[in-house]
Amino acid sequence: MKLRDTDARRLPVGLIHMVTRFAALLLLAALATAATASAATVRGKVLASDTGELMAFVDVLLIPADSTARKIGGVTNADGTFALEAPAGTYTLQVRALSYATKRLTGLTVGNDGPSPLTISLESSAIVQQEVVVEAQSIQNNEKALLAQRRKASTVGDAVSAEQMRKAPDRDAADVLRRVTGLSVSEGKFVFVRGLGERYSSTEVDGVRLVSPEQNKRVVPLDLLPANLLDNVVIQKTYSADRPAEFGGGDVQVHTRDFPSKMTFQISASQGYEEGATFKDLPGYLGSNKDRFGMGSEFRDLSGLMQSIAGHRKLTPRGVDPTQGIPLDTLAMLGKSFRNIWSTKLNHVLPNGSLFQTFGNEWKLFGRPLGLVQSATYSRSVSHREEKKRFFQSYVNEYDYLYDRTTESVQLGGLGALSYRLSPGNSVHLRTMYTRGADDETRLATGYNNQIRESIRSTRLTYVERSIFTGGIEGRHELPAVMRSKVEWKLNRSTSSRLQPDRRETSYQRFTYIDDNEVFQEQWSLAPSVGGGATREYGDQADKGWGFNTKWSVPVALGPLGKGRLDSGFDHQAKERDSFYRRLGFRPPQGQGDAPPESLFQDSNWRPNVQGAQVRDLTFDDDNYEGSQRQTAGFVSGEIPFGPRVRSVIGVRVEHGTQRVRSYDLFDPARTTALGEIDNVDWLPAANVTWAMTERANLRLAASRTLSRPDLREFSPSKSIDDPGGFRLSGNPDLKRARLDNYDVRIEAFPALAEVLAIGAFYKKIYDPIETAIRPGDQPFFEPVNSKSGKNLGLEVESRTSLGRFWKPLANFFLNANFTVIASRVELPAFATVLGGSEHPLAGQAAHLVNASLSWTSPRGGADAAVLFSRTGTRLTTLGILQPDVYEAPISTLDASVNWTVLPSLRMKLTGKGLLREVHRTTQGEFEITKYEEPSAYSIGFTYSPL
Repeated sequence: MKLRDTDARRLPVGLIHMVTRFAALLLLAALATAATASAATVRGKVLASDTGELMAFVDVLLIPADSTARKIGGVTNADGTFALEAPAGTYTLQVRALSYATKRLTGLTVGNDGPSPLTISLESSAIVQQEVVVEAQSIQNNEKALLAQRRKASTVGDAVSAEQMRKAPDRDAADVLRRVTGLSVSEGKFVFVRGLGERYSSTEVDGVRLVSPEQNKRVVPLDLLPANLLDNVVIQKTYSADRPAEFGGGDVQVHTRDFPSKMTFQISASQGYEEGATFKDLPGYLGSNKDRFGMGSEFRDLSGLMQSIAGHRKLTPRGVDPTQGIPLDTLAMLGKSFRNIWSTKLNHVLPNGSLFQTFGNEWKLFGRPLGLVQSATYSRSVSHREEKKRFFQSYVNEYDYLYDRTTESVQLGGLGALSYRLSPGNSVHLRTMYTRGADDETRLATGYNNQIRESIRSTRLTYVERSIFTGGIEGRHELPAVMRSKVEWKLNRSTSSRLQPDRRETSYQRFTYIDDNEVFQEQWSLAPSVGGGATREYGDQADKGWGFNTKWSVPVALGPLGKGRLDSGFDHQAKERDSFYRRLGFRPPQGQGDAPPESLFQDSNWRPNVQGAQVRDLTFDDDNYEGSQRQTAGFVSGEIPFGPRVRSVIGVRVEHGTQRVRSYDLFDPARTTALGEIDNVDWLPAANVTWAMTERANLRLAASRTLSRPDLREFSPSKSIDDPGGFRLSGNPDLKRARLDNYDVRIEAFPALAEVLAIGAFYKKIYDPIETAIRPGDQPFFEPVNSKSGKNLGLEVESRTSLGRFWKPLANFFLNANFTVIASRVELPAFATVLGGSEHPLAGQAAHLVNASLSWTSPRGGADAAVLFSRTGTRLTTLGILQPDVYEAPISTLDASVNWTVLPSLRMKLTGKGLLREVHRTTQGEFEITKYEEPSAYSIGFTYSPL
C-alpha cells in the first residue's frame, strides 16, 4: 500500500501561495513606502489609567514646534493603537478623550526612524480637570505588559514573555513551559498542567486549535514549536464559557511573533556542544541526503513494486488454492525490492547548530496600514544516551538490558502573517505556520532475557517525521451603530502528519553448547521468536482539522453596579484521521540464521522456494483505522460588575461532541474489526469572580465543569510493543469521556510593574477518568479504561521581585520563583484492583514542582544573564502487576545563559543546559528498573539586527 503524499512530504500548496502573496504585497508596500521615505511614523497606544484598558477612537494630534507647519491628527484604532506620519522635526503630542483630562507630551523629536513607541495613560476628568504635561516614555516591555494583562484578566492564569524566553536557553515551547507555575513536561514534549496528564490540557497557536501528529496522544507535542517563533505563551488555568470544553488542567495559548512597530530584520546562528555526542563516533546507518532537512521519509518508503503488486494483498505464499496468496517467485522478487540496510555504522558527530531569521514592517497600502511579519528557523542536533532498563513481572526480572541510543533531530519551520486595518474599528488578520520535525534513532540493546533464559542483542533503526500546518483568517469589527457592539470571527485550517517509514529491527539470540572436544561454545543466531527476529514496519497517520467561531460582544450599563458586557458566540471544530500501519516479518534462508542481516537478505538468498529467504505479513486485522471528531457549541457569558471593586464573568456553554473510530482489515477494508463511538451533549457552566482588594491586589474565585475526551487512537484495539518481552499497548473501543468539576481560589499582589506575589489553591473532582490499566490474561497488556472517580488537590505559590526591594545595590537583579505541591487519588475499576491497589495517584503527576531563576540586567540594558533551576518531584509512571507501581525519581535541572551586545547591531549569547548532569531513575519497590544520565550541553550564538 502506498504511503500517502501528506504535508510531511512537501510544503502545503496553501503555504506556497501564501508566500507568493506575501512577496507581492511586500513589493507593493515597498513602492508605497518609497513615496514617503522622507516621513517618519509616530506610533503608540492609549489606555485608561484607572482600569488599564486600551481606549478606542481617542483624538491624537501632532502640533509642530514650527507654527507655519501643519498639524497632523487622527484617532486611535479599536485596539487603542495609533500611527501618525510626520516630517522630521519637534512636536507636541496632544491626546484628548471625553471624560478624561487632556494630556500633552512635549519635546517629541521625530527623526528619520521616528521615536520609540509611546504608551499614554489618561486620567479620569472626574478628579483632574486641568491639562497635564508629561515627557514621552517608551512602551512597556513584554514582561510588564503580560503582568498588566494578568492583573486585569477575568480568569486565573500565567504567562511567559518573549523577554523571559530570550534570557533562557530554551529551544522549544516545551522547554519554555516547564518554567511556569504548576506545569511540568513529560518525555520532553508533553505538558502536564497542575498534575493532570497531557490528555487534560489543550493547545492552540494564534487561536487555531491544533491537530496532533502523535500516534498515541491527543495533544500536540510542544517540542515541535521552536522558541524563536514565539512572542508569548499564556496558560489559562480557570475555565470560561468562550473556551472549548476540553479544558481540564488548563488551556495553553501560544502566540507567535506579532507585527512590529517599525521595520525589523534579525538573523541568528548558533553552534552547540553536547557531552557524549559532539565530536564522537556514534552508531548510525545509511540514510538519505534529505535527512538533514527532515525530509527522509521518501527514501524509506515502501518500494514501488510492493505498492503496485501487494498494496492491498497480504504477503503469504500461495497454497493449494491458486486464487489465494502470492507465488513464491513473486514473493522473492518483492523481498529483493527492499533496501538491504539493517546494521549500523559509525558516524562522526559534528556540533549541533541552528539558524533563525525574521523580518517585519508596516506600510501604507491604499491609505491604510498593512503589517507583515515573517520568520524561519532551522536546527539540527545529535544526542547520545546509555540507559539501563529492566522489566519485572510477579517480582521476577523478565529482562535486563543496556540500551545505547543515538538520535539525530532536525527541526525546521516558518510563519507568515499579514494584518490590514480597513478602518480604525475594522481589521483583518491572516496567519500561517508550518513546522516539521524528524527524529532518526539508532538503538542497540544487549542483555539477558529470562523468558528464553539466554542473552539477546537487537538493533532498531527508527525514523519518525512529524509536521503541523496551521492557517487562519480572522476579523475584528467595531459596530457603533449596533448597540456599540463588537464582532470577532475566525476561520481556521490545520493539518498534521506522522510518518514512520521502515522501522527496521533485528534480534539475535545467543545459543551455547559443548562441542565434541568438550569446549564451551556460543553462537548468535537470528531469533524470530523474540521481538520478531527481523521486522519492518510502516506507519502513516494524517489528520485534517478545520473550524469556525464567532463572538459578539455588547456593552451593558448596569446602573450603580457599573458597566458590564454580554458575550455570545458559536464554535464548530472538526477533525478527520486516517491511520495506516503495516508490519512485515523477514525469515532468513534455512540454516543461515547466524550471519549478519545484510548477508542473510542479499539478493542471492531470495529464491523461489521454501529454503530461501521469505517475507510475510504480520499486520493485525485491527492495525488500521479511520476516525472523525466533531464539536459544535454555543455559549452565553456576561461580565457583571458588583460595584467598582468586584467584577465577575459568568456563563454557560452547551457543546455537542461526537467521536467515531472504525478499525478495519487492511486486506479487506470493508470488514470492520472494531468500532468505537461517543455522542454527548454537555452543559458546562463557568463562573470567575475577582475582588480588587486594593489597587494592586486581587482575590479570585472560580468554579466550572469541563471535559476530557479520549484520543482517536485510544478507540482502536491495535496493539504495539516497544521492548522484546515487554507488554503490549492497546486501545479500547468502549471508552467514555471524562468530566471534571473545577474549583479555584487565588490571592495575588502586584507591588510594581514587573513584580507579582501570588498564592492559590485548586481542587478538581474527576468522573470516569481515563487511566492506563493492566488487562490480566495469558499475555497481559496495557489498555486505557475509565476508572470510577478521582480527585486532584494542589497549592501554588509564586514570587517575581527585584532584589533592589531588599537592598538597593541589587536593583538590577531579579528573582522569579514558584512552588507547587499536588496530591491526587484515583479509584480503579473492580477488575483492575485484583492486580494492584484500589487507589493510586494520577499517572504522570509530580508530587511537587519547583522553579527558580535569578537574572541580572546591566544598567543600560547592554547585557543580561540568568541562572535557572527546576525540580520535579516523584511521579507515578506505570501501574504494577502483583508488585509495586513504577515511579520516576525526583529530577533537578540547572541551566544558565549570558547575553551581551558586542557591537551596536550584534549580540552574543552563551548557554549551558543540564549543568547538574542529573541521573534519571525509575523504581519499582526496591528495584531500580531504568537509569540514564542527562548530558550537559553548551552553545554559543550571535544575533545580527541591522535595523
